[in-house]
Amino acid sequence: MPAVSQRGGGRRRTINEINMVPFIDVMLVLLIIFMVSAPLITTGVVDLPSVGKSKQRP
Repeated sequence: MPAVSQRGGGRRRTINEINMVPFIDVMLVLLIIFMVSAPLITTGVVDLPSVGKSKQRP
């Protein structure tokens, strides 16, 4: 049953508004999940070659 407004002298109209509270709740839960899981992500080891002294100047 849609929400109705009593404005307009007894005429019933549906309220066409988006309820933002559930959207904000979902976004906060996703933010918390990402904040908790971010430190748990392990980074791969990168094997970089060592660089000796260069004879050329840039």
